[in-house]
Amino acid sequence: MSYGLMILSVGDLILYLNYRTLGYSWVVVFKFMMHTTEFYMAVGSAIVLCAVALGVRFDRTPNDQDKI
Repeated sequence: MSYGLMILSVGDLILYLNYRTLGYSWVVVFKFMMHTTEFYMAVGSAIVLCAVALGVRFDRTPNDQDKI
C-alpha cells in the first residue's frame, strides 16, 4: 500500500514540474512542491516502505535479556 501511495504522489509531484514551462523559476516550483500534501505523502510512504523492507519492527513481548 505504501508503494502505491509513493508512486501516485511522486507522479503528481512530477506533474508540478510543468509550472516550469509557464515561466516560474526552479526555486519557486520546488518551494511549492515541498508544501503540498503529495510531498508529505511521498516522504511518509518512503519511510514506511524502507521500514518494511529493512524489517524494522517493534517487539512488544518481554525479553529476558532486557531485565538484567
